[in-house]
Amino acid sequence: MINLQLTDDFLNEQEIQKLKSLFKCENNEELNLALKNVALAALTEYKEMLLGKGLPTRADEIKQHRLFHLVKHYFQGVIPTEAEVSSMFQLTETESRALIRNVRTRFRYQLEYEILNTLQQTIVSAESNNDVYHVVIQSDNVLEELNRLVSTNAPQLDPITKVRGSARKYQISEDTYDLLRNSLGINQEVAATVYEDE
Repeated sequence: MINLQLTDDFLNEQEIQKLKSLFKCENNEELNLALKNVALAALTEYKEMLLGKGLPTRADEIKQHRLFHLVKHYFQGVIPTEAEVSSMFQLTETESRALIRNVRTRFRYQLEYEILNTLQQTIVSAESNNDVYHVVIQSDNVLEELNRLVSTNAPQLDPITKVRGSARKYQISEDTYDLLRNSLGINQEVAATVYEDE
């Protein structure tokens, strides 16, 4: 086990407050955990470099590699939203959307669990409203992935569509919702586990 000790002057009070805001931490313990997970992601990246495991050389590929490690070690089993990536990488939402999409594509097999978990959490959070389900989807990449499942498995069904007049609320027809539940392997046990993780 390796313990990393930071000196007191490594972060000043203003930087600590900015990081707490970035990581949505309410206290120093939560900030320490967030920094530990980010440090683990960074050390994993450096380990691959030092052991000669063929790091990318282009700037966009380096960002993809870095985000991949953050998904594995910081984001705790889910794919981040564009807003979260924008905050961490200082990117526009459009640039973040492209970065997440590229990471999803390039590391699809290594991120299989995180992608599935993110999609399951999204569908489990949907609420029935007469003959449709309403769900808040914070990420365009998640919406894209869910609609890809619909078009691949049942192109005759309606895609997920935005609720008029809302920022991030979407509606799913009953048939499409049932297809997504089946495609994602969501049953009562999975639903209970997803709620427990939240």
